[in-house]
Formats: sequence, structure tokens, C-alpha cells
Amino acid sequence: MKTGDFESPQKMSSKILSASSSKMKLSGAQRPRKAGCERNVASVLLQQRQALRIIQEDVDVTPKPLIHPAFDVIEENQITALETLGIFQTGSSAQLMSPSDLSGLKASSSILLKSSMLSDDMQLESLLITEVCEPLQEEEDAAPAPFFLPRDDSMILLERSETVTITLKETQTFFIFEMPQLTGDLLTPEGQAIKQENEYYEYVTVGPGSNRKLIDAETQTIRVLTKSRGTYLGARPRKNQGMFVNNWVIHDTYAMPELITERDGRLMVHSKESMRRMREAQELQYKLPEPEITLDPSLEEQLSYICQNTRFLDAARVMERLIANNVFLAVQKRFTGVTVRDPCALDLCFDYRLDLLWMHVCDEARGRPVASFRWSPANTSVLAVGYGAQTDSNDKRSGLVLIWCAKNPSHPARRYIFDSSVSDINWSTIRPNLLAIGFYDGNVKVIDVSAKDVNVIRQSQRETSPACSPHWQVQWWGGDEQFDYQEQIYTSDQDGRVYCYRFGEDFLASEIMRLYRVEGKLMGVTRNHHCVAYDVPISRQPGALVLRRHPSISNIYLVGSDEGCIYRCSTTYLRQHIDSFLAHDGPVYSLEFSPFCQKLFLTCGADWCTRIWAEGLTEPLITLSTTMACVRSAQWSPTCSTVIANVINNQICIWDIRRKTYSPVSVTISNYGARLVAADFTTNGNQLVVADIEGAVYVYNLEGMPFPPYDQNKVLIESIHKALLTKPGLLNKLKKLGPPF
Repeated sequence: MKTGDFESPQKMSSKILSASSSKMKLSGAQRPRKAGCERNVASVLLQQRQALRIIQEDVDVTPKPLIHPAFDVIEENQITALETLGIFQTGSSAQLMSPSDLSGLKASSSILLKSSMLSDDMQLESLLITEVCEPLQEEEDAAPAPFFLPRDDSMILLERSETVTITLKETQTFFIFEMPQLTGDLLTPEGQAIKQENEYYEYVTVGPGSNRKLIDAETQTIRVLTKSRGTYLGARPRKNQGMFVNNWVIHDTYAMPELITERDGRLMVHSKESMRRMREAQELQYKLPEPEITLDPSLEEQLSYICQNTRFLDAARVMERLIANNVFLAVQKRFTGVTVRDPCALDLCFDYRLDLLWMHVCDEARGRPVASFRWSPANTSVLAVGYGAQTDSNDKRSGLVLIWCAKNPSHPARRYIFDSSVSDINWSTIRPNLLAIGFYDGNVKVIDVSAKDVNVIRQSQRETSPACSPHWQVQWWGGDEQFDYQEQIYTSDQDGRVYCYRFGEDFLASEIMRLYRVEGKLMGVTRNHHCVAYDVPISRQPGALVLRRHPSISNIYLVGSDEGCIYRCSTTYLRQHIDSFLAHDGPVYSLEFSPFCQKLFLTCGADWCTRIWAEGLTEPLITLSTTMACVRSAQWSPTCSTVIANVINNQICIWDIRRKTYSPVSVTISNYGARLVAADFTTNGNQLVVADIEGAVYVYNLEGMPFPPYDQNKVLIESIHKALLTKPGLLNKLKKLGPPF
């Protein structure tokens, strides 16, 4: 195809563009054009270009569009090849650039441009081109991304410059936090300037220079801090001190390695005297002190002196535990859970039996009834046991507290002897080394069990604590805002009073409740009629035998009396109970809330029964009874919601209300046959601990127990509903209480 020259504007104006024409008309302007106009011109040229066809020898050789239909439409901010040609037209002389002024043009695809100074209209035969190169070195061809081609020639190898210029500039400084100093040194110019400003401020405010009245009142102004020169501490002066040492001394010193010790990676040289004293001090750490008796002591006196030494007692206690480990190793593994029975064994049977691991018995506790025992909340292997007076002794006032440990079940770790018999003990949950003890004479003491001897931290006084009857319950309760959220000690005694001992320096006791005997008929169980026509009570206040705090409501607590009545009380209402009902026809010995459902609790008493109650109902849901004997203690299992353990005479009964309620699932007779007085589960629920009136504490391992259900609360409620099928009226009352019933 031959390319012709540009024709004159007169000829061009008389021609009409057609689809077969290979010439395109461009109009040039004598004045510069704006970029928006150039873009519009280029867009018009693109539209005209799509309507043109190039015919060569009756063959359509029109080039295809540069933009592939698969790509998106070119955005307005991208410059096309024809827009570049439109930019070339803008200029002061309105001329097109010649091919000689262009760079990088290829022979196979070039642009033939000819300029004419006589006319503004120009014709350009450029429809044969398929590629446009960079027209000017100052301006780059910003080709669209869909058909962008790299400009680097693969045949040209770039060389790395030997020198690189790096310009470092300081960035702007940002102050995150700044605390200016409010004082200055008077010896510096800054301090003198501050002093002059302060003097001027005083002159214009309170001095002669003030022309207005000032009000002396408190305002929220910045307080000026001042400090004297004496508050500055200078550096401590140091000086060097020389010493003359010749080569022979240095040689002799390092020639004796016994005088050289290493400390923190450095060699320390000592003299013979200092080394001797240092070795003597090390030997004294492992040597018992010499007895104070200067005369020739006998062998018995030496042994008695050694046995009183604290370090010897600690060493002997460790040795006793090592020896006891040879005897109790197998049962200790079962106690800690290291050795457990295979749950997939073929001979597995749910028989709820008790297997005796060991007994805590010693000569000091023999013949003393166990008043109470508590497991330590911090150490599950530590058991504190409180004993009363010996039954066969003339002195009935002595009390004993022993701290037993599972590491040595045969010997107690601590022994504390008191003047009065112990009635109850309890551990502090926040400070597990503190043990609160209640006595029969009405005193309350708090001791520190970390000491081997009796270390009394707090002790009640007659001036601040008027109680003189036995404290049947001693408990630590978490304090509220009134007590600065510190634990306080609450007690209940035989006079029917509930005291709160504030754990302070004075250990002041405050009476928060006083019980009175039941008059008339109460809701609850039916009381038997007495044969005595005239029953005159000695005291108007019944004994408060049981004290339990509500597990979910902090200001509510329950008190059980020796008349069998349960009082619902509050710490906000002093000396007046909220509600009461009759739970037993006799003294109440135990009251425990269920660990899985806080609306259920059980009680046991002297009327041979153990009853399960629901809050809001005065009728018992389930009654458990076996023989005509008082039930001294009853406890919920912490791992199975339907299992209950109680002690009757010398029998340990295990109940599972999920299976049956008319008889226990297992009955175990104590080894010594003595009457049992207390029972409690361990924290993990794998052991049951019981105590008798002879001072023996039994630790049983629960064997053949059923697998704990997934939803303990649901199984417990379903078991109670099943037991109440024969009592539809009571079952309807239970359901009206709402969830979870």
C-alpha cells in the first residue's frame, strides 16, 4: 500500500470520508489546547478509526483493535496511542513532529508525518502502524496495563554502579510524653529567671503591685513545687589506696590453691585466718550446737537435749516419712489417684463398697472423742483434727489439735495442746496457714500452723467476747464492703447466739442473732407429744448446733437448733430471723447444701432420719432412715450428685437416691466398733473420712462407684421427681418453684 502526501485543506474540505478511504483528517489549532480538549479529540479519533477500513488489492487489511475484548475498558486516566498523537498536535506552531525527531521508531512499523505551514488541517496516513514507540525522551508513553510491553532489551546487560549516593534526611521529631521539671537550681541562670518570675507574680498578686482584691479560696490550680538545695545528694568521694606487694608474696599466695576460692567467675584470694574462719562457719551449719552443760553430762541428758533441737526434729520427721513410705506406698498411690481401677475391667461391679486405706491413731489422741476435722483448702493431703477431753482422765479441760499428713499417716506433723476441750475447727481459705479453733469454755483462738509450737494470732477476751458456752460451729466467711472484703469468723454457741468476730487487732465479737425456743405449731415435720404434763425449760434460748452460709446469697445463712428447727436468717437483720420450719423432732446435727443444685439441702438429726429439702417448701422431699438411732453426720458426694453418705452408730451408710431411697446401697461397719460422730468426703470425692469417739480417724477409699453422669443437676432433679411419683401434690409444689425443678 502506497502512502501519499498530505493534501491541501481546500481539497480535503471537498472530500467526504468513507469506509474505503485510507486517509484521516486532523484539524490543528493555532492556540494551545487543554488536556480535556485533547482527550476529547483523541476519543473522536478513536470512534472514527473504528469506522474506517483499509482495502489493499480488494483485501480488507484493517488492523485489529489493540484492546482485547477479554480485558476491561481502558480508564480515562490512561493515555492511548492516538491520544499521544493528539498531544503532538498541540503547540505554539500547531505543527506535527517529523519522523526524524522521533526516537525508537522501527522500520516495519513507522509513522510518516509531514508538516505544512500553510494550513491548520492536516492529513495523516498512519493506519498501517501497529506499534508506537516513545516520541519524546522527556515524556513517557503510559501504555495501559492490558497490553503493556517491557522496554528493556534482553540483549543489553546492565552494569551495577560502583558508587551509590544515599541522602539521609532528618525526620520530624514527635514528642509522645513530656514532663517538664517544676523546680530549678538557683545557682543556674534558669533558676534565677524562675525566681524573678515568682517574685514578680507575688508582687502583682499579693504585693504592692496588686490593684485588685484577691479572694483566698480553694481552687483547682497547679501547685508550685519547691525544693531546697539540701535535697541534692552529691556523689560520694572515692579514693584509691595502694599496697606494697613483692613478687615473692604473690608467688606464695597463688602457690597455695587451698586459699583461693571462685565466686561469680572471679578468683578470690583469702588469708589463712579468714579461710579458717570461713570453714568453721560452714561446719557449724551441719553440726549440732554443743550442750550448755559444762560438766560431764549423762547419755540421757544428751539425748533429751538433742530431741529438743528444731533441726533434729525436722530431720527425724523427714526420716519417718521415708520409712512410712515403705509401708503405705500402695495406699498412698490410691489416695493421690496415681493407681486407679480400670473402668473397662470385666469384673467391674457397682457395689459402693469402702476399702480402708489407713487410720490416724496415736497415743495422745487415744480415748479422746473427735470434735471436728477439716481438710486443708490449700493442701489436699493435710487434715486438721480437733479432740475433746479424755473420758478416763480426771482433767476434763485439756484439748488437743493434731495436724495429720498423708505422707506419714502413723505420726502427726503438728501437736497443739490447750487448756480447754476443742468444740470445732476450721481453715481460712484466703490464708491457709491460719486455723480457727472454738473451745468449750467459749473462747475462740486463731493459730498459725506453720509454727511447730502454739502461735496464737488472735484470741477472744472476756471484755470483748461475752460468750461462755461451747462454740459448736466456727467458720470463716468472706467479708463484704463493711469489712473491707476480708474474712471474718462466725460462730454459734449453746446459748443460741451467733457471733461475728472481726479479724482485727482487738478481735471484737458482735452478736448478730439470738434464737428463741419454738412456741406453738410450726410448719414442717410432725412433732411427737411428750408424756410430761409440765415441761419447764431451763433456758429460753435453744442451742445453735449448726451454722451454714447460703452458697449463692451472701447475706443469708441457716441455723439449726437442738429443738430440730431450721432458722433462715440474714446478716442485714440483726436478732430477728426471716423464716423458720421444723426439720427434725430432736437436735439437728448436720445441714449441707448440694454442690450441684443450690436450692437443695439435706439435714440429719436425732429422730433417726436424713431428709432432703427444697428452698421454699416446708415439707421434706425424701426421707432416708434405717435403724432407730440418731444420725450424727450426713454429706453430699462432690463427684456424684445422687450419692449421700451418713453415719449411724458404728455404721457407714452409702445412699444413691437414683437407685433406691428405702435402703442404703452399702453399709460398712467400723473396725473398732466405736460410735461414729463425723464423716466427710475429700475434695476429689474418691475418699470418705469418718471419726469416732475413741479418737480414731478412718480414711476409706470408695470402690465400685458408678460413673458420674454428664449432667449432674438434671440427673438429681429426675431422681427426685421419680421418688415423688407417689406424692403428686408435693411434686406439683416442687415444679411451681421454677427452674431447675
